[in-house]
Amino acid sequence: MKKSPALFLLLLLLGTIGAFAQTSNPAGEMNKLLSKNIRYPAELRQAEVQGPVVISIQIDRMGYMTGEYELLSGDSAFEGEIERTVSMLKDNWNPSFLEGKPFNQEYLMSFNFMLSTGTEFITNPFTAATKKEKEMSPLETVENALEKNPFSPKLYTYRADIFEANGQRLYAEMDLNQAKFLEDKMLTEIVIVGYL
Repeated sequence: MKKSPALFLLLLLLGTIGAFAQTSNPAGEMNKLLSKNIRYPAELRQAEVQGPVVISIQIDRMGYMTGEYELLSGDSAFEGEIERTVSMLKDNWNPSFLEGKPFNQEYLMSFNFMLSTGTEFITNPFTAATKKEKEMSPLETVENALEKNPFSPKLYTYRADIFEANGQRLYAEMDLNQAKFLEDKMLTEIVIVGYL
């Protein structure tokens, strides 16, 4: 009978540790905060303006956002919403959002504003956009997407796969290096869907 309280305490302790481990995901908390607060501006949705917006943010030596950001690519029409969101994020910033990344650095954040009628399901946004245009090769499709968003690690990885398949190993290696660099600098990639 005396073993039961000890066993109970051990199980309670293990359960508490397991629950803590499941809920302590700082990057997930940051994404949740962003997802709840960023909005697709109504006037841009009505004008059918869409596309990726990439910003750089500065982290100080203590691990906090300075509040300064730079729009690196994308439609500047989204800048008002980005500014509002960055301000909100700065007010709620926690250095744990960096998940071990070094402080006193510049990092990237990507916001992809996409429109939907609610009836279609896009499995690959890189090829879906080209269906309305002329048929393009996979390489042309990825290069076209890279012109719109040169900060996407996924696009460099896709292009590296194409280069590798074509026997262009040096180009593939260069793109994989660029993808790795961007992945290391990317804090988050958020998709904001606006319904027409």
